Amino acid sequence: MIQKYYNSILEQVFAQIGKKEHNIVLAKYSNDFSLKQLEISEQITNNKKVHFAAHEFRAEKLSGAYEPFLDLIFELFDQQKEMTFDEFLDKCNVYSLQRPIIAAYRETGKCIRKESLLYTEVDYERERMHDAIVAMLVEVSKIQPFMLWINRMQFAGKGTLEIVYELLKAEHTENIGIVLGMNEQQRLPEYMLPGWESVTEELDNNVAIFRIGNAGESREQRDEVITAESIADDIRTLQNLVFFMDFEQALFYLEKVDRRIRFENFTVSDEVKYELWQFYAYVSVYMRDLPKALEISESILQLAEKKKNRRMRFYAYYIRSVIYMYQSKLQEATECAGVAKNIATEGGMERGQFEAELVEIQAKMAGWNNIFFCAQNVEVSDAMIEKLIKYDYRNHLAYIYVYAYDNKPEIVAKAYYSESQLIYFSKGIRLATEIGNTQLIYNAYQKNIMLASSNGMYPIALLYSVRTFEALDNKCSVESGRIFSGIGYTLTALRQNDLAKRYFQKAVEILYNLELPEDIAEVYYNMAINCIAAEEFKEANEYLMRCMKAIERLHLNSLRVCNLSKLYGLLALCNQKLGNRFNCEQYLNNCKQFLNYIIEKEKLQNDLGIIHDYARCDDDMFLYHFTRALLEMDSGNDSSAFEDFNCAETHLVRTEGNQFFCYQVFRKDRIRFYGQTGRMELKSNEEAILKQYLEDNTHSLTDEEIKVLEPLEQYLSEEPLHVISTLEMEMQLKQESINRAYKQERRQMDFLSTWQKTIDVTDVSAEVMVENVMRTFLYHFNLDRALYIQYHGRKPKVLYDNTEASLSMKEQKYLKEVFEKTQRGFVVSKISSNYSEHLNVVKLFDEDNVCSLVAIPFFDNGKVTSIMIAYILMKDNWHSSVSRYMLDESDMRIYELLFREVQYALNRLYAYEKLYEMNAALYKSAVTDQLTGILNRKGFYQNIGEIIQKIKKGRMKHEFGIMFIDLDNFKGYNDTFGHDVGDLLLKSMANIFSRVCRDKGFVTRFGGDEFIIFLYTGEKKTLEDTAKAIYKEIKKQDGFRELIAKEIGQPVEIDDKKLLSCSIGIISSNQVKKAEDIDEMIKVADDLLYAVKAESKGTYKFFEEQEQK
Repeated sequence: MIQKYYNSILEQVFAQIGKKEHNIVLAKYSNDFSLKQLEISEQITNNKKVHFAAHEFRAEKLSGAYEPFLDLIFELFDQQKEMTFDEFLDKCNVYSLQRPIIAAYRETGKCIRKESLLYTEVDYERERMHDAIVAMLVEVSKIQPFMLWINRMQFAGKGTLEIVYELLKAEHTENIGIVLGMNEQQRLPEYMLPGWESVTEELDNNVAIFRIGNAGESREQRDEVITAESIADDIRTLQNLVFFMDFEQALFYLEKVDRRIRFENFTVSDEVKYELWQFYAYVSVYMRDLPKALEISESILQLAEKKKNRRMRFYAYYIRSVIYMYQSKLQEATECAGVAKNIATEGGMERGQFEAELVEIQAKMAGWNNIFFCAQNVEVSDAMIEKLIKYDYRNHLAYIYVYAYDNKPEIVAKAYYSESQLIYFSKGIRLATEIGNTQLIYNAYQKNIMLASSNGMYPIALLYSVRTFEALDNKCSVESGRIFSGIGYTLTALRQNDLAKRYFQKAVEILYNLELPEDIAEVYYNMAINCIAAEEFKEANEYLMRCMKAIERLHLNSLRVCNLSKLYGLLALCNQKLGNRFNCEQYLNNCKQFLNYIIEKEKLQNDLGIIHDYARCDDDMFLYHFTRALLEMDSGNDSSAFEDFNCAETHLVRTEGNQFFCYQVFRKDRIRFYGQTGRMELKSNEEAILKQYLEDNTHSLTDEEIKVLEPLEQYLSEEPLHVISTLEMEMQLKQESINRAYKQERRQMDFLSTWQKTIDVTDVSAEVMVENVMRTFLYHFNLDRALYIQYHGRKPKVLYDNTEASLSMKEQKYLKEVFEKTQRGFVVSKISSNYSEHLNVVKLFDEDNVCSLVAIPFFDNGKVTSIMIAYILMKDNWHSSVSRYMLDESDMRIYELLFREVQYALNRLYAYEKLYEMNAALYKSAVTDQLTGILNRKGFYQNIGEIIQKIKKGRMKHEFGIMFIDLDNFKGYNDTFGHDVGDLLLKSMANIFSRVCRDKGFVTRFGGDEFIIFLYTGEKKTLEDTAKAIYKEIKKQDGFRELIAKEIGQPVEIDDKKLLSCSIGIISSNQVKKAEDIDEMIKVADDLLYAVKAESKGTYKFFEEQEQK
């Protein structure tokens, strides 16, 4: 029956080709069904007007990038001869950076990307890739209409599903018919569920989902698709997935194979392991899982050190430099890039050297990630420009032209009259236009908007805002929302507060519809600025509190448009104006906690602080000193207030007009202060400054500015504005918070299995286990520093410490006292209310440099057994890709859970080590001679057994030497001086044999006063040198007279002819294959030894020569 229904669906779709758009249906069935089971009508398969193609995914095979759409495109394109493939790509508007990828795949089946992908352009490039594939499908359908049947869609990749979704929304698809078949009983991977929900929703709207029954056949599906046999093909498939940016699909496979390699002894070559980890690190970076990428880079580095492989070592440091750059660890990024550059230079790796040098430059601009503009120009050498051209890195070059230059306000001021005045900016725009990079063009104009508005050039900011909006295709996009918000900010600066509100409301409307509460928080910040400018401090405070709520709920580090220190400064000012001194002081203290770090960084004048972020903190400093002056003024501390007003003035001048919104407020308050304190001359001067400011800045929009805004007025008035209610915003923010928390929780759950396997080991020492655990912990949670101390007995033991705090023994004991007193841990950050409560601990780790810290003690009967402290450092750039910097109670809970498991694991390891030591001691006593400490006969044969096994496995050669030794005159010593002296002499002779033998073999007490030296060589010279060395050592002892005298407490007399010595029989063989061969050698050496003793004691003889030396 299922065959009948399936055929009916195929015929239905076939009949609609050329007549109906979005001619796509989904046939769902139970159990497994193969296209081989279906006989399709020849009217479909042999139709000359419509090309028919069938494709079936297989459970045991990796799904390729956009499979099977790309192969179908190439097949249909090759049916025509009218245009070249380049012309075809032109016609389909394929993005220039992606053409080499598609062309390489078509020609070789293997993707190659010439210019590296930028972190900030991942979403943009993926969208361009999807658009290109859909455009190519539409274009080839004009050449040849086609029908595609894809079966077992439950095994399709993420990219394939995304193309299906895009086709369901695309225009001009009437020549395309697609039938999708899937087993609805097959469980789908979680990362595929959102995509399937979108596709099925579209299909449902089109009434295009059919359930056609039970196939009746159930196949057991294999969970692991990557095998040792398929690995070569799988590597190629993974590379294609990676460079076609189907990252979720690649990650799905890479996570599985990595887990098998690490925990299930899946054996692959080191070269394959490197390739897999290279892909894994790359994908993790662009999927924004930087901690995982860092963890993988560590594995690559360890592999490189093991293999002594320069190429692997270069990549490990290179990818680390990229990761650190996007984590805002700019110093570390530059250092790693420097190491990578040196490795590349030493190895003659020209391209590698270029790529490392490029990262060094990018790091100065934070990798162009979430920055508006640079605080100063960035020096880029002519040689680097030439290399960018040589390696065809046009996109990077465009970014450098846009961001590295033309950052001076006086240069931007010229742009109002002619953009060509911005020489490098214009170059960047031209290059971006040639490439077709519309996102860079948008970002470039945003740079000029922010640069202009930050320096009081508001008409220029207005002009560029409108130009940017006009260039956008989608007038309801996130970019549009941000432009409306930015225009509102600019209008605020132009004192058009009411008009500004209309633009803010439009921005909120657009962003609310897009469900982007984080962006809405940025609009609220701008709305707060507008209210402060209008001296509406209550409303400003409400908007700022909404911003803080978004930051807390969404676990943000800052807003793109505002640092946390500035937010706290604004809140402090508003609360002072509202008469809430307590809140004002709290916010001001939070502001100061951030600014302490910034001030110290400025003192260092670190060259990495080029990005426009905390590198320019005059806004924050102005608000801090201004608000503090008001508090001091209210308290009657006139001298302090006077000093703070002066400091605020200094920073106000530096902000170059960026404090327009409270300029009047500041001047009015300063006039009031001067009047109250009798500084009348200063008061008059201040009144003159304010009067001049109002004359210069109080005006209506000019005709030219009104004309600039005209294109946007239609979007404000085309329909009544919907003002989003506070409740609606709360609900959206709450939902987004839940979504993010869910994703975070899923990530932590996945991590728990890895963590368990990391600590569940018995084949490493506790120190090695802790080192591995701490590294994994820091990478995963993106922590910078950690200290782990164990307290057993009187002396603390530091198990791990990368804090650079170098705590003394006294400080370590102090930590124990603190937590035994409080009996609980804590978590603090610069923004937490309990920060000062725990300063006694935070100060141990450089208070100004610590952003947030968690401290977790573990107890046994009220006594501290261990303490784990971890923290995040202050950053050079807070607008980074790191998910969060402010640790909270949820972090402390999961850290406590993890390290309680570590405690149990350590106890197991210690118990195991103790048991191992006991077993080792028992083993040693069984194979060791108790008197001399060297091997006994049992130990000798155990060693021989191991040697024979190595010989059989080809890991050891067959050639050995045996020296059978018997002591001469020992009985006389024993009888004369007693058994204690005899024992002492046996130990002394054993020590001589061991010293002479060293690592050339091993020494055994074979019985009584007989010894064997087994040497790992049969070379006669080595054997003879060993014998001579023994006699030389014995001669030095002079019959052991001094040793014996010391033992018995009186001088001794020993006849020179009866001094203790030894006789040695020596034999070698290069034919040793089994234990019996050793026994035969010992027998021969023993016979030889007694022949020596019979002839002349104290000498040695070789078996081969049968002559005495």
